[in-house]
Amino acid sequence: MEDGGPSQTARRVAAHRLDFTRVPADYGDPAADQALAADVAAGHRAPASRMHDYLAARTSFFDRVVTGALGRGVRQVVVGAAGYDGRAFRYAKPGVRWFEVDHPATQRDKLRRVGRLGIAASHVRFVEADFTRDPVADRLRASGLDPGAPALFLLEGVAVYLEPAVLESVLGQFRRVAAPGSRLAISVSLSRPRGDAARARFRATVAALGEPARSTFEAGEAEALLARTGWRIAAAPDDGQQAATRRERLREAGLLLAAASAPARRPQPPRSPRSPRPPQGTLPLSALLSQALVAFTIEFDNEAEHRLPHRTTSHGTSSHGEGDATWLVSLAMWENCMRYVTGEPITVAGLEALARTGTNLDGMRRWGYITIDGTAKKVNRGRPGPGAVLRATAAGLRARGIWRPLAGHVEQRWRERFGADGVAGLRDPLASLVSQLDPGLPDCLPILGADLLSQGPGPGLPPRPAGSGLVGAAPAALPLSAVLSRVLLSFAVEYEREAGLSLAVGANVLRVLGADGTRLRDLPALTGTSKEAVRWALGVLARSELAAEEPDPAASRGQVARLTPRGLGAQRVYHELVDALERRWQERFTPGVTGALRASLEPLAAGDPPPLFAGLQPYPDNWRASVRPPVTLPHFPVVLHRGGYPDGS
Repeated sequence: MEDGGPSQTARRVAAHRLDFTRVPADYGDPAADQALAADVAAGHRAPASRMHDYLAARTSFFDRVVTGALGRGVRQVVVGAAGYDGRAFRYAKPGVRWFEVDHPATQRDKLRRVGRLGIAASHVRFVEADFTRDPVADRLRASGLDPGAPALFLLEGVAVYLEPAVLESVLGQFRRVAAPGSRLAISVSLSRPRGDAARARFRATVAALGEPARSTFEAGEAEALLARTGWRIAAAPDDGQQAATRRERLREAGLLLAAASAPARRPQPPRSPRSPRPPQGTLPLSALLSQALVAFTIEFDNEAEHRLPHRTTSHGTSSHGEGDATWLVSLAMWENCMRYVTGEPITVAGLEALARTGTNLDGMRRWGYITIDGTAKKVNRGRPGPGAVLRATAAGLRARGIWRPLAGHVEQRWRERFGADGVAGLRDPLASLVSQLDPGLPDCLPILGADLLSQGPGPGLPPRPAGSGLVGAAPAALPLSAVLSRVLLSFAVEYEREAGLSLAVGANVLRVLGADGTRLRDLPALTGTSKEAVRWALGVLARSELAAEEPDPAASRGQVARLTPRGLGAQRVYHELVDALERRWQERFTPGVTGALRASLEPLAAGDPPPLFAGLQPYPDNWRASVRPPVTLPHFPVVLHRGGYPDGS
């Protein structure tokens, strides 16, 4: 979009299409498609060129795929990044529903044009979605797509503008709602020999127009991408020419047709949902990262609590507490707030630019760490604005002094406990991955929101500034907790973008439930999270109709939670998707680095108890010394707003 209207690329494609001879059909409204294209082209002319010839072939390919599918009885067509495509009007057929998925701004402009031109569109469902972050599969379902009936999925002229990871996510999302018999037609940009002047001109032109090409594949790579996401190459529609020759020419042009293949299923070991410790087996990479991060955090928190004058609601004031002792919080609140709030003023916007994530500002004020606009009293009705000024209190400054060296202190303990080579073997692949991820990621897991979803840095944040503390530090110089957090957060954001469900919910509560029911009181021990975190996750599952609660049939009191049929399907998706993401990472990042990370983490999480548990023993004066010790660690940290503890405490 440009200034609320079509981009120059969209106008040029529309102008080209006005000159093409389209595949005919005895249904639909070709004039409506032509009128929309003319409106978008706005007088642009399409000169003869190699691009004109390519677009003619591409248009014909997609036209034939559509008419062939409708002729076979397909009654659902999904157009990804539909833009100003008019096939939904040209090939409108009674009983066929079209679903156009696109960015909200583009779609709204198209709807205005369709309305102004008087084009009938009652058979089209317009689905707003940003491919980089929205759960496309869920939005298609909500718009009426039937995942049990075959559908045709189209991705024309968009793959080249998507990052490979985003394209892979979109293909996977489409596969999630594709019944057997569904097909996908896609155009991809294929690599050309060096010196291909036409390709170079194309890339330069679209880059100058603000729409740079982002994905280019070898033909084999494109087919491998389709296979990874559950699509296998199928025969192209045959118009009477030799099918094999035609398929090869289409393949060379990057015009591919694929069929939905059977998804690989991860076998589930039998287990009792009431066992006190869930079987571990081969843990997903995200669970290995989580357990290492949670173990590090608990050891950090235990040491901070032992040294810091503090108060708690249930366990009173520490023996060395003073009149201005702060309320106890976890490592996350150090990383998302107190690392950057000093005795000098800093605005809320300045804090978020440094921390790359939000914090519980009112909590940190109430708990005695900061002042807001010069006072420790509550003066803001809601969240303080970006210009509100923060300063550390005297107690907050004392806490900063205690927190600052603790990450290095705990890491040194790990070197002594696990060996210097063991910790180096963990740090090296983490640092390598962090160097290849978004440099703006925060150094801690963000506080989870209402649906327990993870969030990366906001798109409105400025680049990470330099010159303050560890901001802008090389990955090798970051605390171990920071590199663990950045890698795990990147994994979680990618998972949730595709799954449409929080990884904190899927990896913990959804994972341990079954169809037979599990006692609610057993869930904290099974998941390694607090009863508050379990209750929150169950609420998310219940609202999504993935789980239900009912009286315990084996007892006179108490409740059990069980998965619904939809929940059992979501549980399968969790296991399949965390495995698929790890495989993608192995292919996407420096060869061997993901495997090296797994190899360094697995020994720490293996055994009964695992080596990671060696550092969990609290001091006698710690609050954790008065509660039941954990029998497992979370498969994803549950960082809540009440102090940021990694298990939801």
